[in-house]
Amino acid sequence: VLAAALDVVLGAAIAWLLLRGSVRGRGWLDVIATMPLAIPGVVLAVGYLRVFHGWNVPGLGEPLTATWLILVLAYSMRRLPYTVRSAYAALQQLPLALEEAAQNLGANRLRTFARVTAPLMARGLLAGGLIAFITSAVELSSTILLVPRIELGPLSYGIYVYMQSAVGRGPGAALGVVAIVLVGCGTWVAHRLAARGAGSLFRF
Repeated sequence: VLAAALDVVLGAAIAWLLLRGSVRGRGWLDVIATMPLAIPGVVLAVGYLRVFHGWNVPGLGEPLTATWLILVLAYSMRRLPYTVRSAYAALQQLPLALEEAAQNLGANRLRTFARVTAPLMARGLLAGGLIAFITSAVELSSTILLVPRIELGPLSYGIYVYMQSAVGRGPGAALGVVAIVLVGCGTWVAHRLAARGAGSLFRF
């Protein structure tokens, strides 16, 4: 959940910079934001272990790689492209005139984004955040290397642990069904949000 929430914030900010910002190098920013999709999870996990092994978390007194925070960091970076693309598509559909009208009435860029742009992007942000959440829940390639303790692993790691023994194959299969239902329902809800808006979710 934390990784998905972080992705929503970062995705909205990056999408705004790509479409509304005037900074140089926006093309490279787009490439960097999309790059995690092209890098295998195992490669990313090895990189995280290499870089953050000696980083102690203030207040916890242990390395970042020994806490659940490493999973949040890994999942948020791994699934960031989904929220960036969803936010980008949502922002593309918003008329620039609405933001210009707010600024003409005295609102600065930050206030305009918070009060006008972000609420109108809510459908895309929710859809992207939901996709980031369900794909993080079934992420296994990087989880195997990064999970510090069994109880901190996501749904996919629980399936992996159970399936290592004959006794655990029943619970592992049950968790597999849960994962399939979670992905299916999450994808359906995300599609409804992106296609018709949050209000249509409750209309049948």
